[in-house]
Amino acid sequence: MRLIKGARFYDGQSFTNSIRAIFVESGKITAIMDEIPKDVSGYEVIDLGGNWAYPGFIDTHTHSFEGGLYSLGVDLGEAKCIADVLQLLAMGREKTRKHLFAWNFDELKLKEQRFPTRAELDSAVPDKNLILRRLDGHSCMINSHACKSLINAGRKPHCEDEVFRAFDNDQTVHWFHNTLDEDTILKAYHAASIKALEGGFCTIHTMVGDASDSIGHYSLLKQHLNEFPVDFVLYPQSFNIDAALEVGADRVGGCILADGSIGSYTAAMYEPYNGLPIRGNLYQSDQFWRSFITRAHRCNLQVAVHCIGDRAITQINNVYMELANSDFKDLRHQLIHCELTDDVLINHIKASAAVPVMQPAFDHLWGGDHGFYAKALGQERARIMNRFGSMIRKGIPVTGSSDWYVTPLNINLSLGALLDHHNPTEALTPAQAIDIYTKNAAWLSHDEKLRGSIKVGLDADFSVLNYGLSTPPPQQQREVKMILKRGELKYG
Repeated sequence: MRLIKGARFYDGQSFTNSIRAIFVESGKITAIMDEIPKDVSGYEVIDLGGNWAYPGFIDTHTHSFEGGLYSLGVDLGEAKCIADVLQLLAMGREKTRKHLFAWNFDELKLKEQRFPTRAELDSAVPDKNLILRRLDGHSCMINSHACKSLINAGRKPHCEDEVFRAFDNDQTVHWFHNTLDEDTILKAYHAASIKALEGGFCTIHTMVGDASDSIGHYSLLKQHLNEFPVDFVLYPQSFNIDAALEVGADRVGGCILADGSIGSYTAAMYEPYNGLPIRGNLYQSDQFWRSFITRAHRCNLQVAVHCIGDRAITQINNVYMELANSDFKDLRHQLIHCELTDDVLINHIKASAAVPVMQPAFDHLWGGDHGFYAKALGQERARIMNRFGSMIRKGIPVTGSSDWYVTPLNINLSLGALLDHHNPTEALTPAQAIDIYTKNAAWLSHDEKLRGSIKVGLDADFSVLNYGLSTPPPQQQREVKMILKRGELKYG
């Protein structure tokens, strides 16, 4: 048995000093008391050092396999020019015998404002399979060695197109992933779980599968879930409903794509991109989505679909709305990302009972009148991106996530982005910001009776920070001090 004390605990609305002791047995909260017993000799006492104890934070959309795997590869996030990219790649060559994964690449940060050429990649890594992924995951490049490997394996990417997008991007990435052995796969998830703890999380939702017909290593991961210090909520990321049912999944999807990304100009918009004669791409027809989502719904599977542009969000939400009106079930279907939404579309999302699974760091990184959204879409549309406040005021149960590896798995960054949204009308209060990473997030996966609050009977999950949200210190001083999972100290 354990006794946890020494913190300002979050009671669902604010932090309080009236909770002095929390008792834990078999991983569950058994009692919450306003006094510490005089005799604690029968308990293992965990003192939280006067910090702020939140319910264990939950990230509701990550690519943890890729994030963990790529964290063992080459991070290009600090590169400022092509020469920096090539130097980092050359230095990283010895990290692997077969495949080299380079990630977090953003050509817009480089002096040259472009991708490297394949010849440049070959000069840095001539003798191993190299894949370089744009930070949004919707574009990639490979070197000549990898081109030959794909061709020898019977794949036929359009190697004359040096930057792969859409289908070629997806197929190439999944070929790299599908050639990894089980030990490497599990090593990636162990790396991801450590990143989650460091980032302040007790639970993370993760996508498993090729976003096409395969659910990949879903069964392997499911067999090893009790080996990780965090909880993984699994998504068979595939269009294969039969496979999801066969492994006993409660949901299907994840980043199965209704459209692409803004950075790759493939997110589907009603109006053209700023200064360009393109509106992005709908990846599937209306009939395809109606058939797929309806069948999953009838099989009692929660559906999660990636949709960024207003045209793609509308396409998916229309099916959710039809089902809400004709065959309502409390499945909590998801709109992953759900970035560009005017007032009419927000009302339709409310009517469909869909859940937007959104990323605060997107606004932090790309919002504002002079940010990337404004450059790509114009200032008017940039102001109706990532509308957390408007959706919460409508009673829509938004949840928060990082989309890691796309943005950092970091609760301090995410909470700060919610409080300091570029559009003040879309900023959240401290309580609202906490809710979307705790109560709402647990509810999304039908786990509200398991986690998400500090209450008797729930898991004793705590994310302990060195501040409360009402008066947060500067971002660089915000720290994750401890993580307790089912009452056990896992970090700090």
